[in-house]
Amino acid sequence: MERLEFFTITGEDGNEYNFMFLEELKINNQRYWICYEAFKEEDSEDIVLGDTVAFKVNSEKGELFLDAVEDDEELELVEEEWKKVMEDVDIDENEEFFLIEDDDSKDNN
Repeated sequence: MERLEFFTITGEDGNEYNFMFLEELKINNQRYWICYEAFKEEDSEDIVLGDTVAFKVNSEKGELFLDAVEDDEELELVEEEWKKVMEDVDIDENEEFFLIEDDDSKDNN
């Protein structure tokens, strides 16, 4: 079973947003991460996947920064490249996914 990579971003509004990493694309020497929004169902261990989101990946002094793709033309270019990648992917919609939490990520309340 392939390990799924989940991560959390704190938005400018102070709220936390969860994502599941799908793929990294490189277009014109710029890296992009394609991710699903991820929501943990209340009273359950199930994860619900939402919309597909593209982030522009920048690094500074070894740290990664994810930025929204705000330019419409740039976003269209990323979407077209993602469509090409997805043409070659066979998805089993009946596949079950499980959230594996690290001990450090558990709430200590």
